[in-house]
Amino acid sequence: MAQAQRTINQVIIQALYLCGELAVGETPDAFMKTQGLYAVNDLLNQFTADSVYIPFQTDVTFTLTVGQSDYTLSDIVPADVDVNRVVDLTFANYSVQSIVYPLKIINKATYRGVVRLNNLIARPGFVILNKQAEESIITFYPAPDQPYPVNLGLKLMINEIEQQDLLTTSVPPYYERFLKYAIAREFTSIYPSANWNERAEEEYQRMFYDIKACNETDLTLRPTVILNSPQPFYWPNIIAY
Repeated sequence: MAQAQRTINQVIIQALYLCGELAVGETPDAFMKTQGLYAVNDLLNQFTADSVYIPFQTDVTFTLTVGQSDYTLSDIVPADVDVNRVVDLTFANYSVQSIVYPLKIINKATYRGVVRLNNLIARPGFVILNKQAEESIITFYPAPDQPYPVNLGLKLMINEIEQQDLLTTSVPPYYERFLKYAIAREFTSIYPSANWNERAEEEYQRMFYDIKACNETDLTLRPTVILNSPQPFYWPNIIAY
């Protein structure tokens, strides 16, 4: 069954129903919507401090620069690619005319733990994600010898939400439910008449700890095997240089 398309504003309204500030069918006023949006973005800041992230999946396409191996990704500081903070890299490939070549995703330890040729310029075969507080760095090895179009599958964390932003195009349904409960819980500090019972608190805490305990890579479907790597730049040949 397809997931319904809902904006953050609709989730805020559902949160108002949940805490009893709106009767079923009642329309929220402008103040409620504004305060709801403020509460959402305030919660996102707090979630970051608690290592709880609301992820969404997206594809990012850009063109490599000849000889440049490192590319920064951020929407907080100036970067080569303007995207939200990166949680995970799920796939990477580049294309030559109509042929798509997959890049093998490796970690920093694997990259630094083998013999390799510095300043090698050729067709890339591998990609490394290095996450930092305000930016992420994507490293291609070898550095590209041509301006190849690159496509990255990224899981990003939501930094900020606007009122008409769609949540359900890429955010898992479980996170939408968690966010609804989190907003409703936050409304109890804004509206003295808001109702938040023990059962609702137990449900919120259960979802909070479920998400906090998740391994980052378990939150996204990802390929388990790279079927092939561009020849001749695979590890045995790199070690032989």
